[in-house]
Amino acid sequence: MSRKQLFNILKVVVSLGLLAFIFSTLDRAAFIQAVSRANPWWLLAALAMMMLGVVIRAWRWQILLDAIAVHVSLTELTHIYFIGFLFNNLLPSGLGGDAMRMVELSRHSERVTDAVTSVVVDRFLGLSALQAIALMALIADWGAVPAGVAYFTVAILLGGLVAGYLLINRALYNMLRTRVGLFHRLTGIKVIGNLAESFQRYPLGALGRAYLVALLFNISLIAMNVFIGWGLGAKANLAHYAIFVPITSLVLLLPISFAGLGVREETYRRLFSQVGVPQEIAVAMSLLVYFLGNICTGLIGGVIYLLRSARGVVSEEG
Repeated sequence: MSRKQLFNILKVVVSLGLLAFIFSTLDRAAFIQAVSRANPWWLLAALAMMMLGVVIRAWRWQILLDAIAVHVSLTELTHIYFIGFLFNNLLPSGLGGDAMRMVELSRHSERVTDAVTSVVVDRFLGLSALQAIALMALIADWGAVPAGVAYFTVAILLGGLVAGYLLINRALYNMLRTRVGLFHRLTGIKVIGNLAESFQRYPLGALGRAYLVALLFNISLIAMNVFIGWGLGAKANLAHYAIFVPITSLVLLLPISFAGLGVREETYRRLFSQVGVPQEIAVAMSLLVYFLGNICTGLIGGVIYLLRSARGVVSEEG
């Protein structure tokens, strides 16, 4: 058994363990009642918002690719995004969603670095825009969440702004690498160095346009969560969603569970329960986010992937 296979098995075990712990401490009858009484129309609206979000993400990715002369249709990029969901959320393989996006994009460019840099920058812009929305929500209603959560959100955003400025300012980045030993060692880490090199390939105009589209996508992501909450009768205001969804997205970057299962549910439970949402409803919200945002999109990705494979077989036989 390879190390990757063992790691994937451990992630599944962690997810199952966390879910078992969560449900052992919940009122399971109240949880079932919350789900069974969910308003299907709000859930359909949430699903529609998720599908729209995939198209918006593909548009953001297209802006970045056009900037480095890799021209791919919006339809094709949307299909690749759905296929990424399949591999990231439904298949416990060693090839994650971002890696699969790189593989699929390599069909359209002979330069492998184009695929790698575009996916890395695309992901970073999305997370950065999500944190900006959280800060705007805090400015509008600072008392919406406990002080600890508010300060954590501000700290994360400020850190992201500093990192983003360093990534796009090549002169400052190179100067710090030369003169500051700690900065040189940090940027010597492969992941950080690759991120910097990726960003510096793109003109500021393209990064700015992609960032604006990223804001639009994250509004749709938060709206999907809001619709699910309304469908379950959660007593949370818009500021709560705008702050808690970005925090959850950051927590889910930790590669310790399969498709975020268990980690997402515990994060929702701890955050939303602080503003008066019953734990059973908070966990139901997180599982519906997973079902609509991961399972449904992954199934669509599976259909697209099978059709593409079938076309490839027919082409070879022809």
